[in-house]
Amino acid sequence: MEAGTPRLRQVVLLTRICGTIRSMKKISRIVVVLAFAAVEAVAADSAQKDSDASTNAPPKIAASKVRIKCAVCRGRGSLTVRPPDHGQYGGRIESRSHWDIKLDPCPICDRGHGYRIVWDLAQPEPSTEPPCMSCGWSGLVQCRKCLASGLVKCTNRDCKDGWIVTKAQSAYRRSSSRKPPTVTQCRECKGVGKIICPECKGMRAELCKRCFGTGRKLK
Repeated sequence: MEAGTPRLRQVVLLTRICGTIRSMKKISRIVVVLAFAAVEAVAADSAQKDSDASTNAPPKIAASKVRIKCAVCRGRGSLTVRPPDHGQYGGRIESRSHWDIKLDPCPICDRGHGYRIVWDLAQPEPSTEPPCMSCGWSGLVQCRKCLASGLVKCTNRDCKDGWIVTKAQSAYRRSSSRKPPTVTQCRECKGVGKIICPECKGMRAELCKRCFGTGRKLK
């Protein structure tokens, strides 16, 4: 019995070791399975977020903006306006260039650079998707107030081609002497006679309200 006791102890020890190893293998398998499940859950969550982001993303606008030369200053960025002759010069025959007023920068173009940023009115290429019934793939509706020019006539009632002519009133009704009228520069158009369209903000068109500028038929 004494000789077999150490051998029995070894057998028992080996049995315990084998059981421990088997349990560790089971634990490792469980850990691997849980790790794979966690990775799959993270991937599914990120895919769901990407799909939500694509769904909630704003629609892509079909129209684009272009740069055109200013029609008032003709691309120079500044211009000179001359008041009309209503007799305010007193009948003097001389060069009236010193009466001219220089506008620098131009009140119409973008910061006096000689150009304006407007919507491109060119018809885009047809798409495979059904077009919008209002704009037809363009995403834009041309402004009716300025007739797609971006400029309108000065809204000041007293303004005539950029100038305000005020007739002089004599102190005596029967007086034969007549004073010349007073010609002043309009404060709104600066003597140009035109202003930026208040409806389209000088962009010549507005985004279609039916398709929100996408140019296609929305469901």
